Amino acid sequence: MSSRQSPRRVNDCVDAVCVLSVRSFTQRIAFMREQLARHGIECRFVFEHDADAIDPALAAAIFGACDLAPAHQSLVLKNIKVWRDAVAHGWRRVLVLEDDAVLDEHFTRRFVEALDAADRLAPGWLLFLGGHDTKVPDWYFLAPGPLVPLSVATTEACVHDLTAMQRRLQWLQSNRVTLALDHLLRRMDPQCGTAQYWLRHPIVEQGSVVGLFDSALDSVRLGHSRLYNRLRNRWNKFRRRRWREWRVRLLAAFSPRRS
Repeated sequence: MSSRQSPRRVNDCVDAVCVLSVRSFTQRIAFMREQLARHGIECRFVFEHDADAIDPALAAAIFGACDLAPAHQSLVLKNIKVWRDAVAHGWRRVLVLEDDAVLDEHFTRRFVEALDAADRLAPGWLLFLGGHDTKVPDWYFLAPGPLVPLSVATTEACVHDLTAMQRRLQWLQSNRVTLALDHLLRRMDPQCGTAQYWLRHPIVEQGSVVGLFDSALDSVRLGHSRLYNRLRNRWNKFRRRRWREWRVRLLAAFSPRRS
């Protein structure tokens, strides 16, 4: 038996846990502090670049001609700050959480398993921890996991390694941002040679999707009540995940095997 044991805490697997929030979001801040403490996770909050306090000179240096709302610009800038802090401090891995991230009951154990698997990846990767109600291709349900190569869907919970963050900062030296963060990562990472992965079994949900908070970014969810969003989320998880996984596995079980 190997003498090396897997880390037992989230902070043993990453050099920093950063929660992106807004100074005035007191309910979300309190929720995240209580939740992370319950999981034994030490974190730092990123309050710089709130939507109502974006430096015009910085925005002009980062963003190109686009119609990104201040809230979307803020999220991009907060992530860039994390990347720059990681490079400055030599953080090898960083867990970045948005302030409506809801962690799975077994978050720590499954997070450790995922990061152990990431040890075998080539430098330059992103791990997306969410996606409970997101559409995925059929082959996803047959992947062995715990990591599945797939482009990031949203950004409520991601782990970035140092190489990926360095590459993005280099990309920004010659490119302007014109997209919201999720679309930006889907564009820049492939151009930088950075691989993106999902967990085969997601361990984070968005509080604004499950009806815990009102959305600060999604105009569609803002147009509906929390109850509607909660019911919609449950229906999407059933039809996009549970039902489709049953169907895909059933078809795979009865499909003729090729020799």
